[in-house]
Amino acid sequence: MFGYLVANLEDASDQEKARYRAAYCGLCRTLGGRCGQRCRLALTYDMAFLVLLHGSLYEPEETQDQARCLLHPLSPHDFVQTRFTGYAADLTVALAYHKCWDDWHDDRNVAARTGAAALAKPYRQVRERLPRQCAAIEDELAAIARLEQANAPAPDEAARCFGHLMGELFVVEQDPWSETLRSMGRHLGRFVYLMDAACDLEHDQKHGSYNPLSTLDVVPADLEAALSVIMGEATAAFEKLPLEQDLHLLRNVLYGGVWQKYNAQRKKKAVEEHERHDR
Repeated sequence: MFGYLVANLEDASDQEKARYRAAYCGLCRTLGGRCGQRCRLALTYDMAFLVLLHGSLYEPEETQDQARCLLHPLSPHDFVQTRFTGYAADLTVALAYHKCWDDWHDDRNVAARTGAAALAKPYRQVRERLPRQCAAIEDELAAIARLEQANAPAPDEAARCFGHLMGELFVVEQDPWSETLRSMGRHLGRFVYLMDAACDLEHDQKHGSYNPLSTLDVVPADLEAALSVIMGEATAAFEKLPLEQDLHLLRNVLYGGVWQKYNAQRKKKAVEEHERHDR
């Protein structure tokens, strides 16, 4: 659903790349076994980040193995799973289900409607396992939808709603680290919502779609400064957690990876403007 909580593999060691892919493959296998094979289509690296974060914090028992799959039938791939892999798999289904409905309501996308129907039963099962998290997803996305329907010009309120949603997803259970995780998730949610709006701004303006930044006279430097402040709050909470395993990889995501899509768009736009100027 997000696509921003991803590692910058250019700055990762070979060992970190292997670890990252093993967590991703473990999540993929868990999705298929726990929620049904069709749910593997909803797989994202964002949830692999959550697996690694919770694994580093709580140090659960890990299962490591190799296996072939439909996408990689010729050679076995390493995978790693913990009890938090199942949690991340459930969240993957919940977020994908609501993303499909959101796309259907926005664009009447038939593929999205089909996807929502395919995920309906797995989502009902996830909702039984994670009632707090699913209620947060439903409530906050409904609040964001109301703001969009009202064509609310200020993005802050919608960003806070998405922050509340993310905060609840980062908390697996109530324990001494719950509030730190919730704070981290809330700031990351605000960041992701505004970053997504920034990356989609030109496309939304071209197609007349709602974007909370459309009516604001925002220059890139000011937007980047605001995003940096929010991410700084997220990383401040992150650094309070007693993490050791995969710490450098997790920092890779938060201090660099989250900016990759935005930076790529900025670079592409700069190249296009340079080419137009040369013509």
